[in-house]
Amino acid sequence: MDADKGPLFREGLRALAIKAAVFDLTSDERLAEVAVAVPVDEMTHAMIAQPQLFARIADRTGFHLIHQTGQEHTDYEPDSFTHRAYRLAWGEPPARYWLVKDEVDRRVKILTARYASIGMDRAGREHDIEFTAP
Repeated sequence: MDADKGPLFREGLRALAIKAAVFDLTSDERLAEVAVAVPVDEMTHAMIAQPQLFARIADRTGFHLIHQTGQEHTDYEPDSFTHRAYRLAWGEPPARYWLVKDEVDRRVKILTARYASIGMDRAGREHDIEFTAP
């Protein structure tokens, strides 16, 4: 986590910048919800959990923060709009953080099986463990 937090924070900012740019061009929040890779999306959630900080950044820089959890797309793919926009702005996105949908799906299957093997369901949000009183 120590090695990834800085670079992943930068990627989260870049994803939000792409969303803000699309919104500035279109004034359409739905179109601004461009496809983002799952690790980057998770970082944007952590970042947005600091609303006062982001409100100050948005006010200072004049951008509109766009992130609608119910409308987000985590089906990032190479040569998608997001990938092309990122490349034009900053070069090739780091593959470590910009995982394509098939790779995310593969990893989720592995994690789901591991969670299930210890009695956890729904990505660790539910369990069927019976607790008994001491």
